[in-house]
Amino acid sequence: MLLLTLATLLAAAPPDSFAIYVRVAPQESLRVTSMGPQSGPTVVIIPGLLSPAYGFRKILTPLANAGIRGIVIEPLGVGWSSRPGDADYSHTSQGNRIGAVMDSLRVSHAVVLAHAVGTPMALRLATQRPGLVDGLLIIEGAAVESPAVSGVKNALKYAWLIKLFSGRGRVRKEIRKGLVASSGDTTWITDEVIDGYTAGPAGDVGAVLRALKGMERSVEPDSLKPKLEGLKMPTRMMVGGAAHRGGAGEGRINALQARIPHMTRRTVYGAGLYIHEEQPEVVTSEIMDFFHAVDP
Repeated sequence: MLLLTLATLLAAAPPDSFAIYVRVAPQESLRVTSMGPQSGPTVVIIPGLLSPAYGFRKILTPLANAGIRGIVIEPLGVGWSSRPGDADYSHTSQGNRIGAVMDSLRVSHAVVLAHAVGTPMALRLATQRPGLVDGLLIIEGAAVESPAVSGVKNALKYAWLIKLFSGRGRVRKEIRKGLVASSGDTTWITDEVIDGYTAGPAGDVGAVLRALKGMERSVEPDSLKPKLEGLKMPTRMMVGGAAHRGGAGEGRINALQARIPHMTRRTVYGAGLYIHEEQPEVVTSEIMDFFHAVDP
């Protein structure tokens, strides 16, 4: 049975805002950040590997002001969530955990926003629990079949070097370098932002490497791609139009669009992988428009 623990009020946040940990299994707790009226329509955000809930701060407040409840569920191994080394980090298990958290919060029929490697988790959730998802908004993601994506493999390739020169300064330097390379407009990357992206467990090199190794070992029980044709909810993809590192790639985006029946695509010019940081107003507008389309 799920246990809601360690509830904490966010400092200087609106009354309808909170952050909690939801324990889904022994040694497995997911951090959940919520902002906005509980009675309003809901968007559930599944961050990518390097995007904690902090990364969506620019869209949560305007959504809350518009009466939309935003809930960020940091998957196992991401942000402030726990990073056990022996857990199952498959996208199937991650989707199951996210669904369990939504059940504990009594959230269903939500629009789900997924960023980067959060996308296959969202797709697994949508195929496994379609009643929870009324719509999908994907930012720079694809239907990858394994958690061992190139970013995970590259990090583990140099794991010995990271350990040798580990320290918070080293972590901050590597995070900054990755964010700059992945962005079209890099002006959003400040010292304060780096603090937000490396806070808590994200700054613990040992814990990060344990989680990455767990991701590399995890195996999916079945293939995701054949299931995509059965998705009935409207699906939108947002792609950064500026040259940047990472992202889904044109081939994977086209493959995803060919498989999902109701998927449309929007290119955001000038932005890279982190559209919600570089042009948050565009993402906010897309979410609001999505709700109007889903529930006219």
